[in-house]
Amino acid sequence: MASTVKCSSCDRTTIKTDNTQDISSHIEEDASLSLKKSLYDFFQPETLEGENAYWCDTCQTSCRATKTLSYTSTPTILIVHLKRMILGKKIQNHIPFDTTLDLEPYMTPGHSLTHDMKLVGIISHQGSKDNGHHTAMTKREDKWTLYNDAITTQTTMKHIHQTQAYILMYRKTEQRTGMGKPAPIDIPKKLESQSRAKGNLNPRLEAQQRRETPVPQPELRTKTPPGQNLPR
Repeated sequence: MASTVKCSSCDRTTIKTDNTQDISSHIEEDASLSLKKSLYDFFQPETLEGENAYWCDTCQTSCRATKTLSYTSTPTILIVHLKRMILGKKIQNHIPFDTTLDLEPYMTPGHSLTHDMKLVGIISHQGSKDNGHHTAMTKREDKWTLYNDAITTQTTMKHIHQTQAYILMYRKTEQRTGMGKPAPIDIPKKLESQSRAKGNLNPRLEAQQRRETPVPQPELRTKTPPGQNLPR
């Protein structure tokens, strides 16, 4: 993630990047904002002023500045933390969320999103701040599994979208092409390149190479007739 700060006095811009893969998002107590709206608010420019003013090395003083967060590349794993525990109490509101997350609006200018983000895990919290219970749900292939202490059961998409999500986990999937479709992968060439890197080839590829490699023919020799001397 990139943090871009621009000084309002001299227009000096500084950019710092890190490998942050989690987002802590505020939610409102009296409103059911969607995850999409919550992420939109998170990535909005922030004004740094007053006690939180930005120290500008060019101006050599604390200045009013604008701070913007963005992604320079798609994270492998993205963990979204919904801040339900605030000021000694828990916010019980349901936060609508999608199983596919679009990070395109939050990419740094000049960096295009090349992967989709798919929901693969959820941690939910039931009850109050002082007396609650956590459950987890994970996705494998097209099935969702609910883990409630020692009890493991299959769950449905309807139940998932009704849960009080506390933490949402998204994973980067296959690469997109220009039309938004996954880029094709040449599996045999990929396997061959991996095998060469390890110093061995797949047996099927080895057999194919043996068939394509010319077999050297033995050298033919002329037999000398009996009684005939070879020239010196």
